[in-house]
This record gives sequence, structure tokens and C-alpha cells, in this order.
Amino acid sequence: MTIHISSAEGNSSAGIELADVPRPDGLPRITSSDPDVVGVDGTPRIRAVGNFSFYLDALATTSGSGAVTVTAATRSGVQATLRVVVDAAIELPDPATEAGAVARLLLSEARGPSHADYLAAETLDSMGWMQRVLENRLANDPSQFGAPGARNLIDIIRAANQFDGFSDYPNHDHGVRRRLQQMVNIANNDNDRMQSDFRNFIQNAIDVARSRAAIRDPSSTGLFGWRAAGTGSPGPRFARFRTLAGNTFFTLWP
Repeated sequence: MTIHISSAEGNSSAGIELADVPRPDGLPRITSSDPDVVGVDGTPRIRAVGNFSFYLDALATTSGSGAVTVTAATRSGVQATLRVVVDAAIELPDPATEAGAVARLLLSEARGPSHADYLAAETLDSMGWMQRVLENRLANDPSQFGAPGARNLIDIIRAANQFDGFSDYPNHDHGVRRRLQQMVNIANNDNDRMQSDFRNFIQNAIDVARSRAAIRDPSSTGLFGWRAAGTGSPGPRFARFRTLAGNTFFTLWP
């Protein structure tokens, strides 16, 4: 198994349940082959007859040193072993960088794992289209998109009245910051059933944001905007192109 080091309190541990321990043996003894990397948190707790739970704490990564073995042993000599690797927590890029700004915008705007209709592949494509919109706006007279004099994607993102919650980036909306932190917390919480989905979702956003070689434009006239499906057009100059993963994308009238 893999657990992750996280700066969020309570997220650097994983709950484990040990079942079918012989009743006369009492409490099993849990040990780590490298307690500086993976620690055992306290005494196993009785869950039911013969069942015990305990926590493993991620203390350091195992990079270069391989995996840690955690052993549960009983007085009668019965043993169970678990191979544990510790990885670093997933983190968003520096907010002062283009990648940091784009990743945060994508996570805020794209359909995420909490949505009933979430499909990872469609959302990844949608993120690529969003990045294409940003690149197109920067390369085609940014003033028409509320960003006169824009020199980079951050200027495009924080243009007034363009992307909800980002007009004062990097001091973006408190609600946006809270939602982003919740996503990161889930992605780093080894006890959350949606951890894997959110890790993939966030990593996809980071990968798209770091790739300045934007995807080929799906529209022959270029993508220049998007809005949540069903909320209408961004303005009279925008023409609907296609809806993908909960967002409708727009080109401009020729």
C-alpha cells in the first residue's frame, strides 16, 4: 500500500484493520522495519472479537531506500506483513507562476470527481480546451477579452469579469480557495475513498497547466470562451461550439 505525507493535520496516516487474530493471543504486536519512515500509532484497538484496528503514520519518503515492512505478530507466532511506500503529498504549483494560476482555474472550472456525471477522460479533454482558450485570448488582442496589455496567462485569468472568483488573482475568491484546499485534502487523505479520483483530477490539471504546447484547437475558428452548460453565451460575439464535461465552449463569429 501507499500512504502520503501531507501538511494537512490528520492526513498523513492510514487506518488498517487486522482480522481473525486467534482469541487467546490477545493484542497483536505491530512493528515497522523503519519507524523513521512509517510509524505505528499507539496500541491496536479492539473492533470486534479477533479484529483490531491501528494507524500507520507517514513520516518520511522511502525514495532511494525501498519500501517499509509493517509486521503484525501474535503471541502464538502468527504473523501478517504489509509492504508500505510513503510518497509526498500532491501540491499545487506556486500561485505566482502561470502553471499555478492555470491549474487553479482548471480545478475551479472543470467538472470534478464529486459530480455524478464525472468522467476523467472527458474532464481531461475539457481542461485542454480551457487551456486552449487562454492561449488563444493571449495571442489574439487580449483587450477584447478584458485584458489590455496582457503579457501572460495570469493577466488573462485575472481580467475583470471573465473567470468567476479570479479577478483579483492571486488573491482569488475565498470560496474558490476553500474548495481547492478541500480537493487537495481529499487527494492527500489515505482514509478517503475518493482519494485516487481526486489525485488523478488534480494531477491532470497540473499536467495540462504545465504544458505550454496547448492541444490542437478543435475549432477551425479557435476557442475563445466557455461557460457552465445551460448558462448561456459569454456575449454577442461568441458562437457556441460544443458542450464537453459540463462546460459549453465558444468560438467567435468570423
